[in-house]
Amino acid sequence: MTLSCPEVTTYSPASTSKAQVEIDDEIVALEERMRALRIRRNSLSPISSLPPEILGAIFVHHVQQTQLLYQDNPEAPAILSWLNVGHVCRHWREVTLGTPELWSAPFLNSSQATEEMLVRSKMAPLKLRAGSRYRMDCVQMALMHIERLQEISLNLSPGGSTTYVTHHCITELLYKLLSCSAPKLQSLALEVGHGQTPRIAIPTSFPAPNLRNLQINHCDLSWASSFLTGLTVLDIKNLSPECLPTLDQLISALRRMPALHSLTLEDALPILPPQMVSLSPTSRAMNVRLPHLKRLCLTAKTLEVANVLACIESTASEVQLICRASSENPNREWNLSIPIISRVLERCFKGSPDKSRQIPRSMQLSSPFGIIRLHYSTIRNPPSWGLTSYLDLDLSAEWSVILDFYSPDDDVRRTILCDLQRIVPLGSIEAMYFDFFFAWDGFWTDILGRGAARNLSYMHLRGTDPVLEELLKSLRSRKHSVSRPVGWCSQQGPIFSPALSHLVLHHLEFDSSSSNLIRPSDLLDVLIDRVNGGQGLDRLEIIQTSGIFARDVQLLREVVADVSWDEYESSVETFDLDSDVYDMEEEEYYDDDDDIYSDGYSS
Repeated sequence: MTLSCPEVTTYSPASTSKAQVEIDDEIVALEERMRALRIRRNSLSPISSLPPEILGAIFVHHVQQTQLLYQDNPEAPAILSWLNVGHVCRHWREVTLGTPELWSAPFLNSSQATEEMLVRSKMAPLKLRAGSRYRMDCVQMALMHIERLQEISLNLSPGGSTTYVTHHCITELLYKLLSCSAPKLQSLALEVGHGQTPRIAIPTSFPAPNLRNLQINHCDLSWASSFLTGLTVLDIKNLSPECLPTLDQLISALRRMPALHSLTLEDALPILPPQMVSLSPTSRAMNVRLPHLKRLCLTAKTLEVANVLACIESTASEVQLICRASSENPNREWNLSIPIISRVLERCFKGSPDKSRQIPRSMQLSSPFGIIRLHYSTIRNPPSWGLTSYLDLDLSAEWSVILDFYSPDDDVRRTILCDLQRIVPLGSIEAMYFDFFFAWDGFWTDILGRGAARNLSYMHLRGTDPVLEELLKSLRSRKHSVSRPVGWCSQQGPIFSPALSHLVLHHLEFDSSSSNLIRPSDLLDVLIDRVNGGQGLDRLEIIQTSGIFARDVQLLREVVADVSWDEYESSVETFDLDSDVYDMEEEEYYDDDDDIYSDGYSS
């Protein structure tokens, strides 16, 4: 019997390679077929029915919102997170690549990104935005397209762009920019370091016929420049003394901006001679009318601010005045300025003929670092005002009127406070926020006037013992008073704030053990007086206030139906009780004779 072996087929290397190539080709074909099927499937979805123009507009809106979110940090990598929309599908990628507006704000932290975005933006108007850090070669690359620059925002402060280039290079670059024609430029914002020398100055003949927004800080300019024409936003801060305008130059420039809706001048106002004892009356015909002005911000010495205010006629609904007292005669400056400031604010709250009257409903009064800050709003209880510190406040939120008065003299600050009721009508105020650290006898009456707080229903108070003491003296009812005289001084005159229904005590201090300080029982007695007089509270909030304990809150709740307490002192009170128990236990477990731990047993 003969055994036979099966025939073994052997493959040559050439045949093996050929078979693998054929299989690879089949895989590629299948993948291409699957890709085509996915494209056909995606094309049947509702979102794919949108025309590319509409889809591109949606993407542009998304990019704008992303850029707005990171407008204070344009170098943040997250500002490019919108690129993810191009990774969803082939169609969306084609739309993003075919929409030049999406690439019109180059990312100036990467040369490669800047170059690619400039190419993809084609002929779309460019927005050049750079914060404190950027690459100068990226800026130079973008400036090669100056003919389509629409917006320029550069921070040239020390420690920012100087990481990559010296101030000398920055100055040369800026002059190159400003010496070229920028026909599409609408917004120019330049911020330069405080101590940079020589100062950067915008050329007088800067050709930007469509410029509407100019914001410069520590840069100089000529008030006769042609670009100071037709602006809608003018923001100038910290000019050199030799570049400060005269009043005639400033008024002449403002007359060339009839559509101006935002004016900010900080240390950029005409200087008055120190010996000036009065403001020269100006003819109404010499004033400048700014009918479209919505926002007005002036910062300078008190008389300099009043001098400019007297020449501007507007109904701006948002006003911020930062007035610094001079060392010569601050009281005289204040007295000369009061009528002008009062007239401006009266126009502010009066509103324009086509608007309803702007009524101030809230007032915030604080005294940080020798400043008197007065903030009025037409909104009752603005949300931002309830923050724990004035340093946290966003002063632009719910903005209506902000007045800051700087004076190192206590007498001047007291004079200003007593004159507040001459500046803004207080009768319509419904909510007041106070953050004060000094007071005097009759403090609240002097500030708010007799009967001025007749509509006040909400009060939020932070401050020191004198401020709290003066408040309790003012709140007491004389007719039904059963409480001891707080501060040993009786209250006279009409009842303070008869409509008060909601009181917030924030970061104050009571002391139950002292007869000289305010005690919780004083607050209780005053509230009882108010109830007996028909002016009881509906709600009392106690926040981060020391000297108030659970037993005090229990008594207060018998007078006020709604008392909110954060139990600020409860942890301290519990600690004291635990300490007493601990001391008692130690006395039981220690042997006084042997001074050793005996664990309850004798040794």
